[in-house]
Amino acid sequence: MRDETDVVVIGAGIVGLSTAYALSRQHPGIRVTVLEKEQGPARHQTGRNSGVIHSGVYYRPGSLKARYATRGAAEMVRFCAEHGIPHEVTGKLIVATGREELPRLHALVQRGRENGIPVRELGPSQIPAYEPEARGLAAIHVATTGICDYGTVARVLAESSKADIRYGAEADLISRRLGRGVAVRAKDGTVVRGRVLVNCAGLQCDRVARLAGDDPKMRIVPFRGEYYELARPELVRGLVYPVPDPAFPFLGVHLTRGVDGGVHVGPNAVLAGARE
Repeated sequence: MRDETDVVVIGAGIVGLSTAYALSRQHPGIRVTVLEKEQGPARHQTGRNSGVIHSGVYYRPGSLKARYATRGAAEMVRFCAEHGIPHEVTGKLIVATGREELPRLHALVQRGRENGIPVRELGPSQIPAYEPEARGLAAIHVATTGICDYGTVARVLAESSKADIRYGAEADLISRRLGRGVAVRAKDGTVVRGRVLVNCAGLQCDRVARLAGDDPKMRIVPFRGEYYELARPELVRGLVYPVPDPAFPFLGVHLTRGVDGGVHVGPNAVLAGARE
């Protein structure tokens, strides 16, 4: 079976589904087909992350990531409110517990303010007003950080995009047709032809790129995070983070309240034996 479309999107995580959603809103009448190898949306990173709506306080001012994070945080809160998706703007506390962390905490204040994010500096006596059980030498409160259910966000995007979303459709061959777009064959033998292909395959994106004849010149090394569940979630009101350590490319172990009321403690960073 061969189908014609305008845009083929590979991957029904939040990136692929938001791409389809944006295309359908910006270009009414466009035909978008999303191919997803799983039997439903958000089966990998999108449905298994911390659920945090990040404010952008960590990112270099003026960078694409900073602009996307600050704008995206506000858009995500509005999207959740409009569609009745569980969410909350909890705010986040970043706490310094050692003197060597104080210059890095101050640098975050500067970054946050340059990114247009409401950041408040706190002394030791002010910390309990936000988190009664937290202690530290200093802290900052980032008001725009929130939480939501990204699995539900993905499902709403899928329902609202007007795209033809095909689950159980794993791409196994991609053919570029000179001047005529691309053809993507799924493992069930279905072929979808489109003018444009958008690769949103997450941890499989390098493999999809190679199927399309590209060399991404990169290697994906997967890590996974392990969490504990806090037995007494009432100890934490919102989100509590350490000051990031520049020796590690991660944000460190933190306390994250979810929309279900539970609190995760973690993550660590463990080299994964597989991508999924």
